[in-house]
Parts: sequence; structure tokens; C-alpha cells
Amino acid sequence: MDALSLAAFEERASSAETRLATLESLLAGGGVTDTASLLELRNLLVAAKEEAARVQEERDQAVAARKGLEDEVAKLQYQVLHLKRAVRETEAAHAAHR
Repeated sequence: MDALSLAAFEERASSAETRLATLESLLAGGGVTDTASLLELRNLLVAAKEEAARVQEERDQAVAARKGLEDEVAKLQYQVLHLKRAVRETEAAHAAHR
């Protein structure tokens, strides 16, 4: 997962959290009084919470995938280092026997 994808997840999470905070403050402030409006706000609140949970899960998966890829890169770099060293030693030994 690249930085742009992770930034997109962060942006979606931030947007969902902002919408959630707005809805919660509207409900807490008593700005809405009729039942239909309250039901609509409740549905919006539930949807915002679900979206925030989905975004957080996607972010967590992206972070875990990135960690796995970073670990794999480190292992491969270690292997390449030792393979290069072995090739140099083999070439040096072969050159010494000539």
C-alpha cells in the first residue's frame, strides 16, 4: 500500500469523523425536534459510524500489508547482501587459482 492510498484512507476517516462529530453535536444541542428529523439524523449517524469503522479496518489492513512488505524487503536485502558477498569471495578464490 503506497503513501497516496494510505493518505486517501486517512482523508476518508477524517471526513467520516467530522460528519460524525457534526451529527453528534446537532443531536446533543437539541437543534432538531421532530421525530422524522431525529430518525434521519440517527440513520446518518449510524451510517457515519459504519463508514468510519470500514475506513479504520481498511487502514489497519493497509498498515499490516505495508509492514509485511517492509519485512519482506528487509529479508531480501539481507539475502542479496550475502549473495553478493559469496559471489565476490567465489570470484576471488577462482581468480587466485588461475
